[in-house]
Amino acid sequence: MFQEDQFNNRVAEATKALKTAFGGNPKSLEQALKRAGRRLPRRARKAGAEIVAAQMLSANPKLHQQLDASRLERDFDKLISGAGRVDAKALRQKWLVGAMASFAFNLLLLITLFVVVALWRGWL
Repeated sequence: MFQEDQFNNRVAEATKALKTAFGGNPKSLEQALKRAGRRLPRRARKAGAEIVAAQMLSANPKLHQQLDASRLERDFDKLISGAGRVDAKALRQKWLVGAMASFAFNLLLLITLFVVVALWRGWL
């Protein structure tokens, strides 16, 4: 049986888990999922989308009868565990290494271009 107060508590719990994992100050679960984006595992993203859709259905008294409480509980568990598995520090380090590698490659390309132009123009 679907209980709206329990559902709202779980939404707040999931939002808090996403806020802890990805930072920011989301006002809703939808904003928290948008901030997490593709850094969240695929199953957790799908579970989050299901929960957001269920939020829309729960707003209407006739439509909230279509909600399956056990499936929503599984979705909440998937979302919270997925957010807990994300290592934000490792993601930042990975991004930093990628940015530095890109910078190094571009610098190497610029130096090579300068040497080629210098040889062509007879400066070297």
